[in-house]
Order: sequence, then structure tokens, then C-alpha cells
Amino acid sequence: MLKAKNAALVIVLAPVLALGTGCGLLPSDPADPPVFGARVDGETITVKVPLCPAERLRRVDVLDFDDTDDETPASVWWASDPQTRQAKAGVVELWSGRGFAHHAPAPSTVPGNLDVAYTSSSGNGRDDVLPLGKIAKAHLGSGEYWTHDGPKSAAQIDAELGCDKQ
Repeated sequence: MLKAKNAALVIVLAPVLALGTGCGLLPSDPADPPVFGARVDGETITVKVPLCPAERLRRVDVLDFDDTDDETPASVWWASDPQTRQAKAGVVELWSGRGFAHHAPAPSTVPGNLDVAYTSSSGNGRDDVLPLGKIAKAHLGSGEYWTHDGPKSAAQIDAELGCDKQ
């Protein structure tokens, strides 16, 4: 009888335990967007947006996340039609327009929190809020970007999309 009770207990508790430890058993939440990367080197702000290898960056828009006066935050800067391999792969030097055929002039003031959004060649788009104060204080190695999840390389940022699983 003891063995039957234990077996019944295992059958009843197994689904509960599986839910409690679901991190390893269930796929990650698809609503969790991949993080962008950014670094500040002196006056230069560089952003890395996540892209699959077959995708190319089409356009990037930077909005003032701190602008709470308007329903739609103010546009700070934009760039489109990337021309260089680096820009096509989602590495953008903000305000310079370097690597893009078209871009807005550099802003006169830079907000503390930037909402960076992009559109890729597939028509997909994402955005992320980047806190410049935190990014400027980050201790990053060569080729590393600050992310909400800690320092990452460009390849690690792109890998978040799970392109090889699609």
C-alpha cells in the first residue's frame, strides 16, 4: 500500500513540480524582447540592434523617452538606407549618420533615456529604452555593449533572436 500511495503522490505532484520549475521545461516567454546593446565612448554613442543573419537594418529612429508631455515622444534623430556592412548589421553610431545614405542632423540636446526603434529588411521592428547614464558608467571590454542583461558582444545580442531555431 505504501508503494501505491507514493506512486499516486508522484503522479499528483509531478505536474505541480513541473510548473514550479518551468524555467527549464517550458520555452522562454516570446513576449520577452531581445535586448539592444549600447556603449558610450567619450561623445560617441554606438547602438547594436539585434538582427538575424539574413536580415539587414533598414531604418533606425531615436525618440525622447523622457518626453511625457506628448502622447507620442519627440523624435530626436533617425537614419535610413544603410550603406556599410557595419550599419547593415545593426551597428549604429548615433548622431553621425556614418554608414547611412540619409539621416537627420544631430540633436542640439540629448535626452537621458533614448527609445531606439528599428525596422529590418523583413519589415520586422523592435525597440528598447537605453538609459545613457547607466551606459556611460558601464565598464565594457573591447567589442562589448551594455545591455539590460549585462555586457554582451554583437554576436550575443543577435543570438537572442534564436534565428537558428526558426
